[in-house]
Amino acid sequence: MTLIGILLALGLERMLGHLHGFRQPLLFLTAMRRLQAVLPAGLWRSPLLPLGVVALPTVAVGWAFGQIEGPIVDLILSAGVLLLCLGPRDLAADVHDWLRARADGDVVRAAQIARALQRGPEPDETHRSLTGALFIQSHEKLFGVLLWFFVFGPAGAVAYRLASRLPRYLAETVPESSALAVADALHAGLAWLPARITALLYGLAGSLDDALLAWRRLLRDPAHGWRAQTWAVLAEVATAALGVEESDGGVVVPASLDALLDEVLNMQRRALLILLAAFALFATGTLL
Repeated sequence: MTLIGILLALGLERMLGHLHGFRQPLLFLTAMRRLQAVLPAGLWRSPLLPLGVVALPTVAVGWAFGQIEGPIVDLILSAGVLLLCLGPRDLAADVHDWLRARADGDVVRAAQIARALQRGPEPDETHRSLTGALFIQSHEKLFGVLLWFFVFGPAGAVAYRLASRLPRYLAETVPESSALAVADALHAGLAWLPARITALLYGLAGSLDDALLAWRRLLRDPAHGWRAQTWAVLAEVATAALGVEESDGGVVVPASLDALLDEVLNMQRRALLILLAAFALFATGTLL
């Protein structure tokens, strides 16, 4: 049923993605603004805030789904929750919008989209590469949520969606606070294993040898802390996998920026197919 729910949510996302405002994080932003309006300022900066914001909805969703007895109702509601947790914006749509703005000469719009694409956790040297930032965005919008959903159901998807969105909101409202530090650590903790699975998926979808070489270099590099290394693995390993070997052993990379971004999106699709195949194999194995 979990795999069917994932396929249903991904299908609905494809069909509904063109609707205006569908991919905007309206529910999250509205809830956070209302919560900030009623909580004392001291509590909003407290390290207890991110724990409560992530844990309470996660527990509530887990409890609510535990009360559902009908498998069809459970399937439909699970797919609906997963659909809400994906995104908030589609990576392919953002990339195509950016390319269109560049082609039209709309410098302001292109710069705005580029800044959005390069947002992400740990804005260090990892994010100087647009392609690395895109792979991180791909994990945050898609793979991280799917992996948590597959293991823990709707509660897992809700937990990761909240944990991944909260640091950015707190960075804009209470920068340099204890709440932000805890939110960053919570996000990195929940992303630690899924990010490495996603990096492996991208390696399988591209040049695995180049991906593993980049991974080994990162393991020998003591400069990254455990949090920064998670995002560095995602960015650098996946970017290294963009190199494709020809029959003579040479490595070919896309010749232009447009081709490079198209290959990033193609790799995301291939990695998603590999992940779904792995889900299917696991689900089939548990039923035998």
